[in-house]
Amino acid sequence: MRVGRYSKDRDPADIDEALDDFDDLPADWPGRAKLAAVLATELIRSGELLGSARMPRAMVLADIGDKDPSPLANWPATSAALRAMDLLLAWQENRPGFRPRAALQELEQYTRIVGDTQPQATLVASARRGLQHLVMQDAMDPAAARRLAEDVRAFADGLDPRSPLFDRGTMMALLQEASAKAMRGDHAGAMEKLEELRTGSLRLPVGDPLRRAVEEAWNQIVPFLQMLQPDGTGGGPAHRAQFVNPASEDQLRMFREMADQAGIPDNERALRLSQLALAELATDTPQSVDSAVSHLTDTLSIASEHDPRRTYYLMFTGVAHLRKVEMTGDRNHLRTATELLEQAWRRAESSTHALWTTTALPLAHAYRLAGRNELGRSTALSGLRGHAWSVLLQSTPDEMQATARDAEHDALDTARLCLMDHDPEGAATALDAGRGLILYATTETRDLEARLTAGGDADLAREWAEAQRSHLPDDVPGELRRRVIDTLASEGTPRLLDPPQTHETRAALRALGMDALVYLVPGNELNGAAVVIPADAPPNWLPLPKLNHTGMAAFESFLFDAAQGMQGADARTRDSAMLGAQATAPQVLEEICGWAWESAIGPLLEGHLDLPADRPARLVLVPVRELARVPWHAARTRSANGTWRYAMERVVFSYAPSARLLCESAWHDPIPLTTKGLVVADPDTADRARDLPTARLEALAIKDRFYPDARYVGRLPDGEPSQDGQGTRDEVLRWLADPDGGTMMHLACHSIVEQTTSPRDSSYLLLDRGEHLAAARLVRTLGTGPDRGIALAVLAACSTGRSGRGYDEAFSLSTTLLAGRVRSVVGATWSVPDEATSVLMFMFHHFLKEEGLAPADALRAAQLCMVGHREPPDAMPQNLRRYLHRHSEEIASWAAFMHTGR
Repeated sequence: MRVGRYSKDRDPADIDEALDDFDDLPADWPGRAKLAAVLATELIRSGELLGSARMPRAMVLADIGDKDPSPLANWPATSAALRAMDLLLAWQENRPGFRPRAALQELEQYTRIVGDTQPQATLVASARRGLQHLVMQDAMDPAAARRLAEDVRAFADGLDPRSPLFDRGTMMALLQEASAKAMRGDHAGAMEKLEELRTGSLRLPVGDPLRRAVEEAWNQIVPFLQMLQPDGTGGGPAHRAQFVNPASEDQLRMFREMADQAGIPDNERALRLSQLALAELATDTPQSVDSAVSHLTDTLSIASEHDPRRTYYLMFTGVAHLRKVEMTGDRNHLRTATELLEQAWRRAESSTHALWTTTALPLAHAYRLAGRNELGRSTALSGLRGHAWSVLLQSTPDEMQATARDAEHDALDTARLCLMDHDPEGAATALDAGRGLILYATTETRDLEARLTAGGDADLAREWAEAQRSHLPDDVPGELRRRVIDTLASEGTPRLLDPPQTHETRAALRALGMDALVYLVPGNELNGAAVVIPADAPPNWLPLPKLNHTGMAAFESFLFDAAQGMQGADARTRDSAMLGAQATAPQVLEEICGWAWESAIGPLLEGHLDLPADRPARLVLVPVRELARVPWHAARTRSANGTWRYAMERVVFSYAPSARLLCESAWHDPIPLTTKGLVVADPDTADRARDLPTARLEALAIKDRFYPDARYVGRLPDGEPSQDGQGTRDEVLRWLADPDGGTMMHLACHSIVEQTTSPRDSSYLLLDRGEHLAAARLVRTLGTGPDRGIALAVLAACSTGRSGRGYDEAFSLSTTLLAGRVRSVVGATWSVPDEATSVLMFMFHHFLKEEGLAPADALRAAQLCMVGHREPPDAMPQNLRRYLHRHSEEIASWAAFMHTGR
């Protein structure tokens, strides 16, 4: 009767009395299991079970109900829902032995059991999302955060507004969206979501548990976002644990009050104490650091050994003691810091743990402070492997970029430590560990089905293949991706996560006919440096005191303008925007080319490198960070007779995003050029960019002279569309997928580069009707399936070699083609003038096809012609030749173009 009344009126007294009556029944009472099922079902239907005092009794009912040999029709679904909710409680209560990933696998079983039965299916889905949130936070995984935010939003939008879960679902969606944005470094976006969340919670009654939970989340999260943002309201991703603003007195008082709140469980108090300590560390005064050490020590005493956050607490307590060492020189704190960080690193176990890198680097610092430099270097280098692991788990370039945002800083810091210890080999390994990780993930995750099958994991290979068929490329389940990468890493961890070893890089250099690979490392308060890996000698390095920020300031300003284009009707560029870089270009470029010689190229060529006497040297450059924008091949100095001597006179230069991609290029078989290919000539962009009339002359001359069987799409010199096509995105993509399409592509069109961390396109070609063909689409098209067999891609478009996702990510149109197994790529690092580019491009193809030079040599020969150090070919058409002397020796007319690949 009481159960019936509760079902109708929902009076809590009725269900509590019914539960008490049930407890009084004998254990062997007939029908006891079915009555337990009825009671448990009513508790679930109430929508108020999770978090209530009745939950433990509900689990007892579930155990009894499961013993019924002929259960009620929906009992399996009800039991599964209860056990799903209990898994969520196991996390919240920090039960011993609880493992989030194992719990998620168990939840998948419950999902299959409940099917569409309601409200059980909704409860299981809620538990799954809660556990996914835990796993995502633990792994710091932007891809998982994005997928979970989308999933929770879809779940919330599908709830009936009358459902008791409606408000909770809406709040969960906003909180998860805020978390996903914060994890990507979008602090302003996260604040917007949190403000929306708080506004919604204020509409709930005072005293409502959900309103209180939102207020607590606001108080815990918002202060840290404000400390990370330069103006307190917005900003991009900050380098790890480097807060821009110290905690205010009000924020510290609020954190103290939260940590001192009565009646909260130990695991929650430990978390709040750690948040207070982190705010105190950010304040960074001797007093605040002392207080942080004290509070973190309390945290460790409260948190149990099986608390999933204990590794985090150990790491941060060690960092706090390390800060005390830096402030006071107290060696006792150094011993304590080292012991705590070693404990944290042991608990992390491997580079697959989210805190592997975050723990390794301060531990390496502690070792160095203790005079254990070699151990410090090896620890830091091992720590960098965590960046590679994290990026491999992501599915889109923006998520990879968010994951790798600390990699550049960590790698450069580690390389500098290696150089301080005169370890150039370690420095090269460190530098490569932080470079081109988006491209690395692209090449390493290619052909996963075949690699799994070859490794004896046929079942996992089939599961991966099925997921590829049933999902969009960016939406393969994150847990499946993790299992696949984990399997490959366990079968060959060094090959998967580490940069190439020195002997591999040397072998690649020899295969490509290059003499050395040179990393150019910018200085800060320390010297810059060149780290050299010769093809046939041990690694070495050279300090470069002038290779620092001061020489780059004016050039960066020029590049900002030049990336937007040049003004004037007679100064057409192949970029879409038009700002005034033209007036300052000659002077700034002359200065930067002189600085490039004085700061790096001159010391290398005139004293450090052992150059061949009978031929030009052949060097591969890997410029680090902002140095990637400098045209090092155009470095120059005055000769004795007052004329300019260019670096490219003595050296054939090629550039590489990383040693990883250099090795990838070297191991691919060379492909001969044929007369077939694709030429894209100034498609009609529907007024999104200026016309490029000289580009059409260039494109038609190159096709007719060198590639008569190539397909020509876009516009003819008279402005009419080509019969082969108008230059649409689909036409280019179809050619890229056509194994019989030819081995060369030449793009004489506009390209756009936008610095971004968002999902939008960062680098793309602007094609017919203003369509975009993005770098991410190119690498996905060419990186899937068998090798397309393209020998050469010439991107006679602006900024095609410039990365839109950070210097060291090197994620550009040029490099994505290289990662897509195109053997050689020529692209530009800034906006280029239409007429001069056309002249340069015709000469490049002439030296390539008519004189049989390799791509890097052909580009060098064409650039030497531009500065008057070599005669231009007689075969150049008159309608192009007339532009040659107009732009003679203008550095802006040729220096932007660089070669990469074979």
